Amino acid sequence: MQIPRIDPKNALGLADKVVGLGKEIAGSLTGQDRLKKAGQVQQEKGTERLKAVESELDAKAHQTKANAAAQAQKTAQKQKEVVNS
Repeated sequence: MQIPRIDPKNALGLADKVVGLGKEIAGSLTGQDRLKKAGQVQQEKGTERLKAVESELDAKAHQTKANAAAQAQKTAQKQKEVVNS
């Protein structure tokens, strides 16, 4: 079994969410609204990064499917040409 490689840019979104949550909790406990707001903003940034990574992965999956379909079409065309020869 292979251990998957983790792309650092994928981990940044999760890290932003964790650090942001820590800031928000610290701000709430200490009554510092500025720190609380900074934590919320950082969490939103992390969410957007994760969404971008997800969209990128979806695009790569669609491209792979399209490439496979194109290859299947080429193979079918070659077989048709051989039969018609």
